[in-house]
Amino acid sequence: MLRSSGRSLRLRLLLWVSLVLLPPALLSIAQGIANARRDVADLHEHLISTARTAAAPAENILASARDVARALSQLPQVRDGTAECGADLASAMRGISFFSNMARTNVHGRIVCAALQNSIGIDASRLPAWGLAQTQDEFVVSGLAHSPVQHRPIVLGLLPIRDQTGRFDGTLDVAIDVGWLSGILKSSRLPAGSVMAIFDRDGNMIASTNPAIAGTIFAHRKPADGEATVRTAEDKSGMAWTYATATLLAPNVYVGFAMPDTKLFGEAYRRAAIDFFLPLLMILLTSLAIWIVTDRQLTRWIIYLKRVAAAYRSGHYAFRPSLDEAPSELKLLGDAMSDMAEAVSDRDRSLREAVAQKSLLIKEIHHRVKNNLQVVMSLLSLQANRLKDFAAQEALRDTRARINALALVHRILYEIDDENTIDVQKLLEQLAEQTSEGFSGERDIVVTTDIVPRFVHSDMAIILSLFAVEAITNAFKHGFPDYRSGEIRLVLDEAAGGMLRLAVEDNGIGFNETDMRASLGSRLIRTFGQQIGGKAEIRSTVGKGTTIEIVFPDPAAPKMRKPDCAA
Repeated sequence: MLRSSGRSLRLRLLLWVSLVLLPPALLSIAQGIANARRDVADLHEHLISTARTAAAPAENILASARDVARALSQLPQVRDGTAECGADLASAMRGISFFSNMARTNVHGRIVCAALQNSIGIDASRLPAWGLAQTQDEFVVSGLAHSPVQHRPIVLGLLPIRDQTGRFDGTLDVAIDVGWLSGILKSSRLPAGSVMAIFDRDGNMIASTNPAIAGTIFAHRKPADGEATVRTAEDKSGMAWTYATATLLAPNVYVGFAMPDTKLFGEAYRRAAIDFFLPLLMILLTSLAIWIVTDRQLTRWIIYLKRVAAAYRSGHYAFRPSLDEAPSELKLLGDAMSDMAEAVSDRDRSLREAVAQKSLLIKEIHHRVKNNLQVVMSLLSLQANRLKDFAAQEALRDTRARINALALVHRILYEIDDENTIDVQKLLEQLAEQTSEGFSGERDIVVTTDIVPRFVHSDMAIILSLFAVEAITNAFKHGFPDYRSGEIRLVLDEAAGGMLRLAVEDNGIGFNETDMRASLGSRLIRTFGQQIGGKAEIRSTVGKGTTIEIVFPDPAAPKMRKPDCAA
């Protein structure tokens, strides 16, 4: 059934109203997007500023360590690592509580003097920062380390010392107590739910307010080219964070400050949502009003008329629509539909009468054809009884059997309502019974059937019946000579590939297949197979019986082309 592709009146109204309201709605949305971008940019700047402000005390500690190391590196006894070196370092540590030790290492990384005398002789070359210090001129801060002397975590700052020729001559090391850095971060007035951390150039965490979350967010992240950057990350629970990283002590130590997106952008998201959804809500409410009005004034009557049309389509032409409360235009439409239903009812009545007359005539034709074929069979029987030639009698008997098959098809078509489709199971069973009765006075032979239920076109039924009669007759005539007893099976079953197999099998004497190729029966059997788009085959073994079968497309199989049948 063809459906109209045009838009309904309701949709047309909704479309026009939406087009009118769309420009101001888009303007409001664009303004909301611009405001949201501006808010996000401001929040990014605020994030960077907060990170730098909160990290200022920690940066002062690292800067103090760097400045003290630079000043001490100018002393000859410290540069040369003499006996007075340890005293100078111990004196420099007095009053600086966040320094845990100061030491001078030689070119091989061995501590030659220190503020804490028990640290002399320790090999510092194993530290990851030692290799970096050999190639740097600036103050290098290592990652988190463990002091072998004080047995607590420290951050080690290394200032490379070079001789007069510029060659590397060891380092001046400052050990900073990590507890001071952590205490400073935790004492900072940070926004609720935020996380702050200090880490080195390799991403090693030095101190943080929440090590578990900071280790996930700031892992291996540092500012690009020393500039402050803003990025996003997720913690282990999947929560989204936005964080800023900035250089704390260039180019080796960095600070990171992070806040959950829900807290950082919550207010900005709410404002953006209002700017975005408010015009959409306006369009939605207007559309809802149009929907309700059109439903009460127009749509319900159209649906009612659609149901009336469905009733007419089902054949209930006596029904008349009631449109007393409908608009006058729809009343006119209803009257027109009533007139159309009355005209269709008259035409339908005429067609039914014509079809009934046609069916009656077709049944009468089948009945007369069946009677005429029976008359022909009777004439052939009379003629066969008068003949003395046995071969002529056999020929007339074969012809009578074939005509009997055609008469049976027409009888079944006369008895059923559908003039084109035949129950092939019923047809073949009756054919087997009638053919068996024709030879029953001569032989003690049992005919059995095993047929699957199928309905086929009348053209195909004629061919199948002729094939069955021909094959069963051949079995009676040639399979059991000298009044032998035996069995003949008529089988219709399913074959592979959406095919059916109709076979006549006997346990008679069999024959040499080369002797059968030129006979009329074998030619007819192969012709029957070609007519229904199948293939006929005759197999026989001397002393073991004969099988005559035809394999053809199953009409009930899905997606199968209907065979081109010819009677």
